[in-house]
Amino acid sequence: MQYLLKDSQLGTLRISVNPRARRIIMRATADGLRITVPPGTSHTTLIDTLNAHTEELKAMQQRQVNQKHPIDFNYQIHTDLLQLRLVPSNRAAFYLNRHIGQCEIVCPATTDFAARQSWLHDIIVEQLRIQAKAILPPRLKALAEKHGFQYERVSIQSSQTRWGSCSGRNTINLSLYLMTLPSRLIDYVLLHELCHTVHHDHSPQFWALMDRETDGQAHTLRNELKGHQTEI
Repeated sequence: MQYLLKDSQLGTLRISVNPRARRIIMRATADGLRITVPPGTSHTTLIDTLNAHTEELKAMQQRQVNQKHPIDFNYQIHTDLLQLRLVPSNRAAFYLNRHIGQCEIVCPATTDFAARQSWLHDIIVEQLRIQAKAILPPRLKALAEKHGFQYERVSIQSSQTRWGSCSGRNTINLSLYLMTLPSRLIDYVLLHELCHTVHHDHSPQFWALMDRETDGQAHTLRNELKGHQTEI
């Protein structure tokens, strides 16, 4: 469940209730502050937590503003599985050139990018969703067959709180933002969720299995993944 909360100092916050959350998690993303709370968190507890961390949240907002790259002809996603870019055209209309693993957003050369940021953001997210649905399920199936795992089904979601998850019934959910990662980190996340079909926790047994399935690279890849964000 998600809802919006307006704060006089922090603006509009997106609140997500996550059954797997064990504490309140606060993040600054491209479209504002996102707060993830466990089920049953009272409004008073949430407000008290926000008040206690107001200055920290303001700093997170400012860092996001400073780091955010505008979407224009310099913008691109370039990995070994996906190349997405904006290219200029003499035409007056926008259009797409898209294949699996490649996407060109063709824009009029005179595009007012400042006025189009939100619209272009949504276009890119939708292209990530399309690419993720084409690329990730077959990749997950291949890894499961190679490593001897079984899962119920897979779905692609727009989660910005986690790269993936595995339910108690072994349904695997994958974030479309995985498409911004290099393939080695995508495979790490996919194997992470596949290992959760055996151990539904992060116990020593889980990490021992992850190490076996990643040739001893589980913690190295985990630390590398921390340098990436589930957003564009």
